[in-house]
Amino acid sequence: METTIEKPSPVEYELKVHATADDIEPRLTDALKQQRKQVDLKGFRKGKAPLKLIKKMHGEAIGYSVAEDLVQEAFEDEVENSDAFDVLGQPQLTELDYELDGDLHATIRFGVRPDVELQDFSEEEISKLTASITEEDVEDEIDELRVRQADLLPLEDEPAGEEDYVNIDLQRIDPSTDTPIIGDKDEDLSFFLDDERLREELREELVGRTAGEDFRVELPQQTPQGETETRFYDVTVKDVKRRELPEVDEHFVRSVTEGEYEDPDELRGEIRDRLEEAWEEQSREMLQGALIERMLELHTFPVPESVVETYLDSFVEDVKQQNDGELPDDFDEEHFRNQKRGEAERQAKWMLIRDAIIEEHDIEVTDEDLEEFFDEQADDEISSGQIKHFYRSMPKLMRRVEQQVLSQKVFDTLVDSFDVVEKDREAYEEEMKERHEHHGPERAPAGRQGSDPVEQSSIIT
Repeated sequence: METTIEKPSPVEYELKVHATADDIEPRLTDALKQQRKQVDLKGFRKGKAPLKLIKKMHGEAIGYSVAEDLVQEAFEDEVENSDAFDVLGQPQLTELDYELDGDLHATIRFGVRPDVELQDFSEEEISKLTASITEEDVEDEIDELRVRQADLLPLEDEPAGEEDYVNIDLQRIDPSTDTPIIGDKDEDLSFFLDDERLREELREELVGRTAGEDFRVELPQQTPQGETETRFYDVTVKDVKRRELPEVDEHFVRSVTEGEYEDPDELRGEIRDRLEEAWEEQSREMLQGALIERMLELHTFPVPESVVETYLDSFVEDVKQQNDGELPDDFDEEHFRNQKRGEAERQAKWMLIRDAIIEEHDIEVTDEDLEEFFDEQADDEISSGQIKHFYRSMPKLMRRVEQQVLSQKVFDTLVDSFDVVEKDREAYEEEMKERHEHHGPERAPAGRQGSDPVEQSSIIT
């Protein structure tokens, strides 16, 4: 058997295997003999059928299996057991040319870890949002709570205002006959007129209407072909209500805090603390995203196709998990993989940069790091020890924790290495606006996909 290794790209190799029929024959004969032991044919004692008959019946499948095993062994001997290759991703068998009693020609393509030379980014400036919580922010939160606690009072003859609640029926009309389209009616649609998802055309028509009014509205609709058509609807306003906002008193505070606080000032203090914590968390996530983007910009190197394919496989698996373990019937996997290829390349590249940072700075997760993580997760109801026992009882979750802690240490290293400039909201938003104009919108963190929680009817977008 002969093997050769070629290098079609800086980060990919091909192992070519050539075995003659004489090389394969002893393995094939042994495999046929093993198969004969399992065969029970009429006219022969079990395991005593002629080898030629076994070969005629099963030779093609057995021969192919023998060829695959031979190629796998060659890969293990020449690549996996060699210190010359740091293999990444899943090797691909791109060629297996073999027919029974003939020669074998096979090719395995595999990727290797590229050399990632970390740049000196000590003088690289990166912005961090440091927003201080204002009294206005706190009062806005109070107002949101008041809206949620508000009573809805019916309006008799008073017209709907821009923040009022309405309940309507919506009947689609055939404009050619001016008659209702049977089966295309939505009843008891309820919403507030200041809901940002409401179609503007419908909002404008509803403001100023009173309960019991009927009117017709034209609503543009996107067709499956991407065209826009105008649809006609008869609208019946069944009910109009107005929010009655509660006073911010002891009763209100007890209600929204489930009895934890009574004093409105205590509520404001708790809201301030929560907003500051949320701002700090958001600032940290945004800084991490900015660090990743900057590191991707600063480092250029090829990524093995096998690694990209591994990430694409994980994206497809995510779709399966979101659909009870199966891909939807209309799922176009090829289109999906092409659409996600850029993101897969980006994630693969960041993984390689992250590994290089870990190696250069000798970063590791210590027992002290894990104890600190468990302490941070603990609260009044569950202790650090209980949390530690839970994670350690589930090895897969424990590995995720270790990777999470490791990633945080990588980001801490980058924060210490970059020139981090703190900016207030106004300055930060201005910078993001300029960056958007020059480079396009910032990418969302991987794995975070938005979804619309409201699927009421076509009037809500």
